[in-house]
Amino acid sequence: MQLGYINFSQEEKNNLYKVIQSIRDHHAIDELGIGRIRDAFSNKMFPGMSTLHNRAKYFAVLPYLYYHAEKGRYNSVREVRQRVLDLEIKLTRQLVEGCKSLDPRENYGITGSKMIEQAERNSSKYVKYDPSYIYWGGLVTYELVKTDGNVYQLIYERSRKAQDHPEKLRKSKPEEHDGDSDDLSGRLQLFDTGGLSYTIDGKTPISIKLTKAEAEFIQRRITESEGSKDSLLSYLLTHPDIPTDVKDYLDLGSVWNELPESHRLTYLLSARFSKFIYMLRIFYNYIYIKKTVGEEKSEEMLQSYLDYYEENKHELSKDKLYEVLAYVNEEVTDIPVKTFVAKTAEYVENVMLDKLEECIISREKETKGTSRAKLTNWKKYVGAKHVEAFGLDYRWGLVYSMIKEIKEGLDNGK
Repeated sequence: MQLGYINFSQEEKNNLYKVIQSIRDHHAIDELGIGRIRDAFSNKMFPGMSTLHNRAKYFAVLPYLYYHAEKGRYNSVREVRQRVLDLEIKLTRQLVEGCKSLDPRENYGITGSKMIEQAERNSSKYVKYDPSYIYWGGLVTYELVKTDGNVYQLIYERSRKAQDHPEKLRKSKPEEHDGDSDDLSGRLQLFDTGGLSYTIDGKTPISIKLTKAEAEFIQRRITESEGSKDSLLSYLLTHPDIPTDVKDYLDLGSVWNELPESHRLTYLLSARFSKFIYMLRIFYNYIYIKKTVGEEKSEEMLQSYLDYYEENKHELSKDKLYEVLAYVNEEVTDIPVKTFVAKTAEYVENVMLDKLEECIISREKETKGTSRAKLTNWKKYVGAKHVEAFGLDYRWGLVYSMIKEIKEGLDNGK
Protein backbone atom coordinates (compact mmCIF):
# COMPACT_ATOMS: atom_id res chain seq x y z
CA MET A 1 0.00 0.00 0.00
CA GLN A 2 1.33 3.44 -0.97
CA LEU A 3 1.22 6.05 1.77
CA GLY A 4 1.30 9.83 1.44
CA TYR A 5 2.81 12.25 3.89
CA ILE A 6 0.30 15.12 3.99
CA ASN A 7 -3.20 15.23 2.54
CA PHE A 8 -3.49 18.80 1.33
CA SER A 9 -6.90 20.43 1.23
CA GLN A 10 -8.64 20.97 -2.08
CA GLU A 11 -8.15 24.72 -1.64
CA GLU A 12 -4.38 24.29 -1.36
CA LYS A 13 -4.34 22.03 -4.43
CA ASN A 14 -6.36 24.56 -6.39
CA ASN A 15 -4.03 27.38 -5.37
CA LEU A 16 -1.03 25.34 -6.48
CA TYR A 17 -2.69 24.55 -9.79
CA LYS A 18 -3.27 28.27 -10.38
CA VAL A 19 0.39 29.00 -9.70
CA ILE A 20 1.59 26.31 -12.11
CA GLN A 21 -0.90 27.44 -14.74
CA SER A 22 0.19 31.04 -14.39
CA ILE A 23 3.74 29.87 -15.06
CA ARG A 24 2.69 27.79 -18.06
CA ASP A 25 0.41 30.46 -19.46
CA HIS A 26 2.86 33.35 -19.21
CA HIS A 27 3.33 34.24 -22.84
CA ALA A 28 3.27 36.95 -25.47
CA ILE A 29 -0.02 38.69 -26.14
CA ASP A 30 -2.68 36.24 -27.29
CA GLU A 31 -5.50 38.10 -29.00
CA LEU A 32 -6.95 34.90 -30.46
CA GLY A 33 -7.00 32.79 -27.29
CA ILE A 34 -5.20 29.76 -28.71
CA GLY A 35 -3.05 29.23 -25.60
CA ARG A 36 -4.50 25.82 -24.72
CA ILE A 37 -3.49 24.30 -28.06
CA ARG A 38 -0.09 25.97 -27.95
CA ASP A 39 0.53 24.66 -24.44
CA ALA A 40 -0.60 21.14 -25.38
CA PHE A 41 2.24 20.99 -27.92
CA SER A 42 4.72 22.78 -25.62
CA ASN A 43 4.02 20.47 -22.68
CA LYS A 44 4.29 17.36 -24.84
CA MET A 45 7.58 18.33 -26.45
CA PHE A 46 9.21 20.32 -23.65
CA PRO A 47 7.51 19.43 -20.33
CA GLY A 48 8.52 21.44 -17.28
CA MET A 49 9.82 24.33 -19.34
CA SER A 50 8.31 27.81 -19.01
CA THR A 51 8.80 31.11 -20.74
CA LEU A 52 9.62 32.52 -17.29
CA HIS A 53 12.74 30.34 -17.03
CA ASN A 54 16.17 31.78 -17.73
CA ARG A 55 18.99 29.60 -16.42
CA ALA A 56 19.37 25.88 -15.85
CA LYS A 57 21.42 26.49 -12.70
CA TYR A 58 18.28 26.91 -10.59
CA PHE A 59 17.27 23.29 -11.17
CA ALA A 60 20.50 22.27 -9.46
CA VAL A 61 20.55 24.79 -6.60
CA LEU A 62 16.90 25.14 -5.50
CA PRO A 63 16.43 21.53 -4.27
CA TYR A 64 19.40 22.01 -1.94
CA LEU A 65 18.07 25.40 -0.85
CA TYR A 66 14.80 23.73 0.24
CA TYR A 67 16.68 20.91 1.95
CA HIS A 68 18.76 23.49 3.80
CA ALA A 69 15.63 25.42 4.82
CA GLU A 70 13.97 22.24 6.05
CA LYS A 71 16.55 21.89 8.80
CA GLY A 72 15.37 25.10 10.49
CA ARG A 73 12.91 25.53 13.36
CA TYR A 74 9.70 27.41 12.60
CA ASN A 75 6.56 28.53 14.40
CA SER A 76 4.51 29.16 11.26
CA VAL A 77 4.39 28.67 7.51
CA ARG A 78 4.98 32.42 7.20
CA GLU A 79 8.36 31.97 8.87
CA VAL A 80 9.24 29.23 6.38
CA ARG A 81 8.28 31.45 3.47
CA GLN A 82 10.47 34.24 4.84
CA ARG A 83 13.38 31.85 5.37
CA VAL A 84 13.20 30.57 1.80
CA LEU A 85 12.99 34.15 0.54
CA ASP A 86 16.04 35.15 2.58
CA LEU A 87 17.98 32.21 1.13
CA GLU A 88 16.89 33.15 -2.40
CA ILE A 89 18.18 36.69 -1.87
CA LYS A 90 21.50 35.34 -0.58
CA LEU A 91 21.69 33.00 -3.57
CA THR A 92 21.08 35.92 -5.91
CA ARG A 93 24.00 37.83 -4.40
CA GLN A 94 26.26 34.78 -4.70
CA LEU A 95 25.32 34.20 -8.33
CA VAL A 96 26.00 37.87 -9.10
CA GLU A 97 29.39 37.62 -7.40
CA GLY A 98 30.09 34.41 -9.29
CA CYS A 99 29.59 36.21 -12.59
CA LYS A 100 32.21 38.88 -11.99
CA SER A 101 34.98 36.74 -13.44
CA LEU A 102 32.85 35.72 -16.45
CA ASP A 103 31.75 37.45 -19.61
CA PRO A 104 29.32 40.23 -18.50
CA ARG A 105 26.63 38.64 -20.69
CA GLU A 106 26.56 35.64 -18.36
CA ASN A 107 24.85 37.86 -15.79
CA TYR A 108 21.67 37.44 -17.80
CA GLY A 109 18.88 35.46 -16.18
CA ILE A 110 19.87 35.79 -12.52
CA THR A 111 16.50 36.43 -10.88
CA GLY A 112 16.56 39.60 -8.80
CA SER A 113 20.06 40.70 -9.81
CA LYS A 114 18.94 44.22 -10.71
CA MET A 115 17.45 44.87 -7.27
CA ILE A 116 19.72 42.82 -5.07
CA GLU A 117 20.99 45.77 -3.05
CA GLN A 118 17.48 46.93 -2.14
CA ALA A 119 16.39 43.34 -1.41
CA GLU A 120 19.33 42.80 0.95
CA ARG A 121 18.16 45.80 2.97
CA ASN A 122 14.47 44.94 2.75
CA SER A 123 13.30 41.55 1.50
CA SER A 124 9.94 43.00 0.44
CA LYS A 125 11.85 44.80 -2.34
CA TYR A 126 12.79 41.49 -3.96
CA VAL A 127 11.19 40.40 -7.25
CA LYS A 128 7.47 39.63 -7.42
CA TYR A 129 8.19 36.30 -9.10
CA ASP A 130 10.95 34.69 -7.07
CA PRO A 131 12.94 31.61 -8.18
CA SER A 132 10.60 29.23 -6.33
CA TYR A 133 7.62 30.63 -8.23
CA ILE A 134 9.38 30.67 -11.59
CA TYR A 135 10.95 27.19 -11.53
CA TRP A 136 8.34 25.29 -9.49
CA GLY A 137 6.66 23.57 -12.45
CA GLY A 138 9.99 22.24 -13.71
CA LEU A 139 11.14 21.19 -10.25
CA VAL A 140 8.01 19.05 -9.86
CA THR A 141 8.03 17.70 -13.42
CA TYR A 142 11.65 16.55 -13.19
CA GLU A 143 11.02 15.13 -9.68
CA LEU A 144 13.60 17.42 -8.13
CA VAL A 145 10.84 18.17 -5.64
CA LYS A 146 8.91 15.01 -4.89
CA THR A 147 5.59 16.62 -4.04
CA ASP A 148 2.97 18.71 -5.76
CA GLY A 149 1.87 20.32 -2.53
CA ASN A 150 2.69 23.67 -0.94
CA VAL A 151 6.45 23.57 -0.40
CA TYR A 152 6.36 26.05 2.53
CA GLN A 153 3.62 24.12 4.33
CA LEU A 154 5.49 20.90 3.73
CA ILE A 155 8.78 22.23 5.10
CA TYR A 156 6.93 23.53 8.14
CA GLU A 157 5.20 20.20 8.85
CA ARG A 158 8.40 18.21 8.45
CA SER A 159 10.35 20.65 10.59
CA ARG A 160 7.76 20.29 13.36
CA LYS A 161 7.88 16.51 13.15
CA ALA A 162 11.67 16.59 13.34
CA GLN A 163 11.44 18.74 16.50
CA ASP A 164 8.88 16.40 18.06
CA HIS A 165 10.90 13.28 17.20
CA PRO A 166 14.58 14.25 17.24
CA GLU A 167 15.64 10.60 17.14
CA LYS A 168 14.24 10.45 13.60
CA LEU A 169 16.19 13.39 12.24
CA ARG A 170 17.70 12.61 8.85
CA LYS A 171 21.38 11.83 8.55
CA SER A 172 23.88 14.43 7.44
CA LYS A 173 23.72 13.65 3.72
CA PRO A 174 20.40 14.24 1.94
CA GLU A 175 20.85 11.40 -0.53
CA GLU A 176 20.99 8.83 2.28
CA HIS A 177 17.20 8.88 2.68
CA ASP A 178 14.90 8.06 -0.19
CA GLY A 179 13.03 4.91 0.75
CA ASP A 180 9.27 4.58 1.16
CA SER A 181 9.78 3.33 4.72
CA ASP A 182 11.03 6.79 5.67
CA ASP A 183 7.90 8.56 4.43
CA LEU A 184 5.71 8.99 7.50
CA SER A 185 8.70 9.31 9.79
CA GLY A 186 9.58 12.60 8.12
CA ARG A 187 12.87 11.18 6.87
CA LEU A 188 11.90 10.68 3.22
CA GLN A 189 14.09 13.02 1.18
CA LEU A 190 11.56 15.10 -0.75
CA PHE A 191 14.16 17.34 -2.34
CA ASP A 192 16.47 15.54 -4.75
CA THR A 193 19.79 17.32 -4.45
CA GLY A 194 21.66 14.75 -6.52
CA GLY A 195 24.42 14.74 -3.92
CA LEU A 196 25.20 18.38 -4.70
CA SER A 197 25.70 20.84 -1.87
CA TYR A 198 26.19 24.60 -1.68
CA THR A 199 27.13 27.19 0.91
CA ILE A 200 24.24 29.64 0.82
CA ASP A 201 25.58 32.51 2.88
CA GLY A 202 25.16 35.57 0.67
CA LYS A 203 28.94 35.83 0.23
CA THR A 204 30.54 32.79 -1.38
CA PRO A 205 30.50 33.25 -5.20
CA ILE A 206 28.52 30.64 -7.14
CA SER A 207 28.96 30.48 -10.90
CA ILE A 208 25.80 30.65 -12.99
CA LYS A 209 27.45 28.25 -15.43
CA LEU A 210 26.87 24.57 -14.81
CA THR A 211 29.58 22.30 -13.52
CA LYS A 212 29.83 18.85 -15.06
CA ALA A 213 28.20 17.31 -11.98
CA GLU A 214 25.30 19.77 -12.11
CA ALA A 215 24.75 19.24 -15.84
CA GLU A 216 24.78 15.45 -15.42
CA PHE A 217 22.30 15.71 -12.56
CA ILE A 218 19.82 17.91 -14.45
CA GLN A 219 20.12 15.78 -17.57
CA ARG A 220 19.48 12.63 -15.53
CA ARG A 221 16.39 14.05 -13.85
CA ILE A 222 14.90 15.18 -17.18
CA THR A 223 15.65 11.90 -18.95
CA GLU A 224 14.53 9.61 -16.12
CA SER A 225 11.53 11.38 -14.58
CA GLU A 226 8.12 9.99 -15.47
CA GLY A 227 6.79 13.33 -16.69
CA SER A 228 9.63 14.05 -19.12
CA LYS A 229 11.55 10.87 -19.98
CA ASP A 230 9.63 10.22 -23.21
CA SER A 231 9.62 13.83 -24.39
CA LEU A 232 11.41 15.47 -27.28
CA LEU A 233 13.40 17.45 -24.70
CA SER A 234 14.72 14.20 -23.22
CA TYR A 235 15.52 12.85 -26.69
CA LEU A 236 17.52 15.93 -27.64
CA LEU A 237 19.53 15.72 -24.42
CA THR A 238 20.45 12.09 -25.00
CA HIS A 239 21.20 12.48 -28.72
CA PRO A 240 23.86 15.19 -29.02
CA ASP A 241 24.08 14.57 -32.77
CA ILE A 242 20.63 16.15 -33.27
CA PRO A 243 21.14 19.86 -34.15
CA THR A 244 19.79 22.26 -31.55
CA ASP A 245 21.60 25.43 -32.59
CA VAL A 246 18.79 26.61 -34.87
CA LYS A 247 17.01 29.56 -33.28
CA ASP A 248 14.00 29.83 -35.60
CA TYR A 249 11.48 27.15 -34.68
CA LEU A 250 10.16 26.71 -38.22
CA ASP A 251 13.68 26.15 -39.54
CA LEU A 252 14.10 23.09 -37.35
CA GLY A 253 12.16 20.93 -39.79
CA SER A 254 15.05 21.01 -42.24
CA VAL A 255 17.55 19.64 -39.70
CA TRP A 256 15.31 17.29 -37.72
CA ASN A 257 14.66 14.77 -40.47
CA GLU A 258 16.20 11.96 -38.41
CA LEU A 259 13.88 12.31 -35.42
CA PRO A 260 11.83 9.24 -34.47
CA GLU A 261 8.45 9.25 -36.18
CA SER A 262 6.46 10.20 -33.07
CA HIS A 263 8.63 13.22 -32.24
CA ARG A 264 8.81 14.36 -35.85
CA LEU A 265 5.02 14.14 -36.21
CA THR A 266 4.53 16.30 -33.11
CA TYR A 267 6.98 18.85 -34.45
CA LEU A 268 5.43 18.96 -37.93
CA LEU A 269 1.91 19.43 -36.59
CA SER A 270 3.06 22.13 -34.18
CA ALA A 271 4.87 23.93 -37.01
CA ARG A 272 1.72 23.74 -39.14
CA PHE A 273 -0.35 25.26 -36.37
CA SER A 274 2.27 27.99 -35.87
CA LYS A 275 1.98 28.97 -39.54
CA PHE A 276 -1.80 29.00 -39.34
CA ILE A 277 -1.82 31.27 -36.29
CA TYR A 278 0.74 33.56 -37.92
CA MET A 279 -1.59 33.89 -40.91
CA LEU A 280 -4.61 34.59 -38.70
CA ARG A 281 -2.64 37.30 -36.91
CA ILE A 282 -1.87 38.94 -40.24
CA PHE A 283 -5.61 38.97 -40.88
CA TYR A 284 -6.22 40.31 -37.36
CA ASN A 285 -3.92 43.23 -38.20
CA TYR A 286 -5.77 43.77 -41.46
CA ILE A 287 -9.01 44.21 -39.47
CA TYR A 288 -7.26 46.42 -36.91
CA ILE A 289 -5.78 48.74 -39.54
CA LYS A 290 -9.03 48.86 -41.50
CA LYS A 291 -10.89 50.03 -38.40
CA THR A 292 -8.30 52.37 -36.88
CA VAL A 293 -6.70 53.84 -40.01
CA GLY A 294 -8.94 53.13 -42.97
CA GLU A 295 -9.73 50.60 -45.67
CA GLU A 296 -7.21 51.96 -48.14
CA LYS A 297 -4.32 51.58 -45.70
CA SER A 298 -5.37 48.03 -44.82
CA GLU A 299 -5.17 46.69 -48.39
CA GLU A 300 -1.45 45.99 -48.12
CA MET A 301 -2.02 43.85 -45.01
CA LEU A 302 -4.84 41.98 -46.70
CA GLN A 303 -2.57 41.23 -49.63
CA SER A 304 0.09 39.93 -47.23
CA TYR A 305 -2.51 37.56 -45.81
CA LEU A 306 -3.58 36.35 -49.26
CA ASP A 307 0.02 35.89 -50.40
CA TYR A 308 0.95 33.92 -47.30
CA TYR A 309 -2.01 31.61 -47.72
CA GLU A 310 -1.23 31.08 -51.39
CA GLU A 311 2.33 30.08 -50.53
CA ASN A 312 1.24 27.66 -47.77
CA LYS A 313 -2.26 26.52 -48.74
CA HIS A 314 -1.14 22.93 -49.32
CA GLU A 315 -0.25 22.78 -45.61
CA LEU A 316 -3.02 25.00 -44.23
CA SER A 317 -6.08 23.33 -45.71
CA LYS A 318 -9.11 22.59 -43.57
CA ASP A 319 -8.27 18.89 -43.50
CA LYS A 320 -4.67 19.59 -42.45
CA LEU A 321 -5.85 21.77 -39.57
CA TYR A 322 -8.35 19.10 -38.53
CA GLU A 323 -5.36 16.75 -38.17
CA VAL A 324 -3.85 19.20 -35.67
CA LEU A 325 -7.10 19.34 -33.70
CA ALA A 326 -7.39 15.54 -33.68
CA TYR A 327 -3.83 15.24 -32.37
CA VAL A 328 -4.38 17.54 -29.36
CA ASN A 329 -8.01 16.58 -28.80
CA GLU A 330 -7.49 14.67 -25.54
CA GLU A 331 -5.12 17.25 -24.04
CA VAL A 332 -7.28 20.26 -24.92
CA THR A 333 -10.66 20.26 -23.18
CA ASP A 334 -11.37 23.86 -24.17
CA ILE A 335 -14.12 23.34 -26.76
CA PRO A 336 -14.41 27.04 -27.81
CA VAL A 337 -10.78 27.21 -28.94
CA LYS A 338 -11.14 24.02 -31.00
CA THR A 339 -14.36 25.36 -32.52
CA PHE A 340 -12.58 28.63 -33.37
CA VAL A 341 -9.75 26.84 -35.18
CA ALA A 342 -12.17 24.58 -37.06
CA LYS A 343 -14.33 27.50 -38.21
CA THR A 344 -11.45 29.72 -39.26
CA ALA A 345 -9.85 26.83 -41.15
CA GLU A 346 -13.05 26.46 -43.15
CA TYR A 347 -13.39 30.19 -43.79
CA VAL A 348 -9.75 30.46 -44.87
CA GLU A 349 -9.99 27.56 -47.31
CA ASN A 350 -13.21 28.85 -48.86
CA VAL A 351 -12.02 32.47 -48.96
CA MET A 352 -14.95 33.58 -46.80
CA LEU A 353 -13.28 36.80 -45.65
CA ASP A 354 -16.38 38.38 -44.09
CA LYS A 355 -17.05 35.25 -42.04
CA LEU A 356 -13.39 35.08 -41.03
CA GLU A 357 -13.50 38.68 -39.85
CA GLU A 358 -16.66 38.10 -37.81
CA CYS A 359 -15.15 34.98 -36.24
CA ILE A 360 -11.92 36.72 -35.21
CA ILE A 361 -13.74 39.73 -33.75
CA SER A 362 -16.05 37.42 -31.81
CA ARG A 363 -13.14 35.28 -30.57
CA GLU A 364 -11.18 38.25 -29.24
CA LYS A 365 -14.26 39.50 -27.40
CA GLU A 366 -14.85 36.02 -25.98
CA THR A 367 -11.22 35.70 -24.89
CA LYS A 368 -10.51 39.18 -23.51
CA GLY A 369 -13.97 40.43 -22.63
CA THR A 370 -15.99 43.11 -24.36
CA SER A 371 -14.28 46.04 -22.59
CA ARG A 372 -10.72 44.91 -23.45
CA ALA A 373 -11.17 43.62 -27.00
CA LYS A 374 -9.33 45.95 -29.39
CA LEU A 375 -11.37 45.16 -32.48
CA THR A 376 -14.60 45.81 -30.59
CA ASN A 377 -13.33 49.04 -29.00
CA TRP A 378 -11.24 50.13 -31.97
CA LYS A 379 -11.94 53.84 -31.46
CA LYS A 380 -9.72 53.78 -28.36
CA TYR A 381 -6.81 52.58 -30.48
CA VAL A 382 -6.88 55.06 -33.33
CA GLY A 383 -3.26 56.12 -33.84
CA ALA A 384 -1.87 53.18 -31.83
CA LYS A 385 0.43 50.83 -33.74
CA HIS A 386 -0.65 47.24 -34.14
CA VAL A 387 1.37 44.31 -32.78
CA GLU A 388 3.36 42.63 -35.55
CA ALA A 389 2.14 39.17 -36.51
CA PHE A 390 4.13 36.32 -35.00
CA GLY A 391 4.03 32.55 -35.00
CA LEU A 392 4.46 30.12 -32.13
CA ASP A 393 7.80 28.71 -31.03
CA TYR A 394 6.44 26.56 -28.17
CA ARG A 395 9.12 27.83 -25.74
CA TRP A 396 11.87 26.80 -28.17
CA GLY A 397 13.89 29.97 -27.47
CA LEU A 398 14.12 28.97 -23.80
CA VAL A 399 14.62 25.25 -24.52
CA TYR A 400 17.39 26.02 -27.01
CA SER A 401 19.17 28.07 -24.34
CA MET A 402 18.71 25.43 -21.61
CA ILE A 403 19.99 22.59 -23.78
CA LYS A 404 23.02 24.69 -24.71
CA GLU A 405 23.77 25.33 -21.02
CA ILE A 406 23.48 21.65 -20.13
CA LYS A 407 25.67 20.56 -23.04
CA GLU A 408 28.33 23.14 -22.12
CA GLY A 409 28.25 21.85 -18.56
CA LEU A 410 28.64 18.26 -19.72
CA ASP A 411 31.72 19.30 -21.68
CA ASN A 412 33.37 20.79 -18.58
CA GLY A 413 36.29 18.68 -17.43
CA LYS A 414 36.76 16.87 -20.73
